[in-house]
Amino acid sequence: MGIFDLFRRNREAADEVKAAPSRPAPSPLTSTDAAWLWQLIGAPASDAGTLQVTVNEETAMNCTAVRAAVQAIAEAVGQLPLVTYKRGADGAKDRATDHPIYSVLRNRVSEIHSAQWFKEQLTRDALLYGNGYALINRSGDYVELWHLSPAAVTVELDQITWAPVYKVRHGDNHETTYQPSEIFHLMGPSLNGFSGASPIQQGKGAIELAMLLEEHGKALFRNRAVPQFIYFPHESLNKSQAEVIKEALVKGTAGRNSGSSEVLFGIRDAKPVAFTSVDSQFLELRRFSVTEIARLFRVPPHMLFDLERGTWANTSEMGAEFLTYSLRPWLARWENEVAMKLFSEAERDLFAEFLADDLVRMDLAARADAYGKLITARVLNPNEARARENLPPYAGGDVFANPNTTSSTSPENPTSDGPSPNA
Repeated sequence: MGIFDLFRRNREAADEVKAAPSRPAPSPLTSTDAAWLWQLIGAPASDAGTLQVTVNEETAMNCTAVRAAVQAIAEAVGQLPLVTYKRGADGAKDRATDHPIYSVLRNRVSEIHSAQWFKEQLTRDALLYGNGYALINRSGDYVELWHLSPAAVTVELDQITWAPVYKVRHGDNHETTYQPSEIFHLMGPSLNGFSGASPIQQGKGAIELAMLLEEHGKALFRNRAVPQFIYFPHESLNKSQAEVIKEALVKGTAGRNSGSSEVLFGIRDAKPVAFTSVDSQFLELRRFSVTEIARLFRVPPHMLFDLERGTWANTSEMGAEFLTYSLRPWLARWENEVAMKLFSEAERDLFAEFLADDLVRMDLAARADAYGKLITARVLNPNEARARENLPPYAGGDVFANPNTTSSTSPENPTSDGPSPNA
């Protein structure tokens, strides 16, 4: 082996270590001189002129249906308050506002990132890559969470304890190994039990179909939807003469010149062109691709703005369906990871819970009717109902009393005929 071979091998090894995770860019629309007419009319050509797309976690967000599905879940998780509670001996729960985790999950997770951004970003990572990661930085009672790129984290099982260990590649190409207690891991549906599977890779076929349909539509409508005629030149024309005819034909049928008339010498015949059955079903195929992507992310189609089956009457039911079947599993993953990683064994009476009531918030008249029934049944007192409407309490509003009766069974005044106005 020569010295130059040794140098080349060392350089290639170094490049392999320093190289970032491979994410090929989307392949451009390829074409050849022989395929220009087929691309003009939007028909499939030879292999050289075939529409090609690359599907990965980054390019998939260029698909509008994928972006809508991911953002519907990620933005909903980001905007919901994640509140820290402490469970009392009698089963009651109170907000643990004095605990440091309360401010971390409610306000900001670090010096530069808000809690809303953090929840949305980690959920988006888990929806695209299957995993969302953050480094847990502890210093006494001080806790902060730093977002980690999913592409920079590798999860492996320890051969002795069989616990997951996290290898993180930092910006200086230095790799650090972290234990489970040091990494906040929002894991999506998993096949191996310690690392989430990427929905983008699992549903690559459905996403690729949607992107191919979009590329086909762009090619079909780039100049015109379809030419009125296919022109057949004389066999005696050479390549340069054919290029002149091609340029004149494209100029006469492209864009705003689509309605103009062109006189082309060297053309022996012209036949009208009609849409094929595939072109006629193009819109239906695009709708089907949206439904497939909705299935992939378990999001109701109306959340992707496919309102074909949506009506004014079932809008609230669809919102409840989104919360129950699409959003609730992700909220449970968040709540369980917080309980596992952010609270010590001595703090098992502490837990975090999302406030998801606003997602199914009904109109004012319906809320007033529901509050009236809950107060009458002594499930809520007036001040608790006012708190849900972001209104201040009033004196005497903490009494559990049925306003439709003349007696009260509240513990504070069990024999009173009713709540005193000055109570």
